[in-house]
Amino acid sequence: MSRNEVKEGRLADFIQRAVATAIERDLKDPALRSVTITEARVSPDFHIAYVFWISQNRDEAAKALERSKGKLRSRVAKGCGLRTAPTLEFRYDELQDSAVRIEERIQEALRQDEEMEKQSSEKGFAGEENPYR
Repeated sequence: MSRNEVKEGRLADFIQRAVATAIERDLKDPALRSVTITEARVSPDFHIAYVFWISQNRDEAAKALERSKGKLRSRVAKGCGLRTAPTLEFRYDELQDSAVRIEERIQEALRQDEEMEKQSSEKGFAGEENPYR
């Protein structure tokens, strides 16, 4: 790992914690109550920080995050140690939704397997019990 990649990782961790803490403690917008920051990534030139999030109210939360983008960037700027704070780009974390869909499909497949097992255990063999007599 290069020195720059380590710095990117540390900065991304800091941004994730700073944004999550600001949303939890400082911002009073009710639409942000259900927002969870799942990850942050920083571009190699440190100009853009991609902040991934999930929420129950996706549309309202997206609007609220856009409204509070400036306040959150200023919170990040106070502690990031860079000359200019990175621009925050909020992206909905699709990975969480796909994980839920996969889990639902697995559960459905298991239910179907149990149902087929039950049906097959109730039925006997076709034909006579001893066809070779």
